[in-house]
Amino acid sequence: MKVLGDGKQQKSYLYIGDCLDAMLRVVERATAKLARHGVETYNLGTDEYVQVNDSIRFICGALGLKPKLEYSGGKKGWVGDNPFIFLDTKKIRATGWKTTLTIEQSIIRTLQWLQQNQWVLQRR
Repeated sequence: MKVLGDGKQQKSYLYIGDCLDAMLRVVERATAKLARHGVETYNLGTDEYVQVNDSIRFICGALGLKPKLEYSGGKKGWVGDNPFIFLDTKKIRATGWKTTLTIEQSIIRTLQWLQQNQWVLQRR
């Protein structure tokens, strides 16, 4: 399996259900603020991050795979990649919102969904 970069890039993945929950929370509470300011911006994310190698380990463990990893090297995975992504989420957390799943749980749940909905993986 080819891995872009050195596998040590750090990412903070957010489960889609948590993302949608945060957006709905903001929309429900934003009416008064929007009338005064016009626009509100929130960073959405978790309070943890993992290395790409961790993500590979979670995925392969859940699928029972043990691929040989081949790294392309370098601190970046692709042109324009940021090797460390970790957003300041104080503003959204001040609304009472918080994630319900860890990154590992999010990855596993996404894999389970993909296994149950393989139509999304079909080439069209």
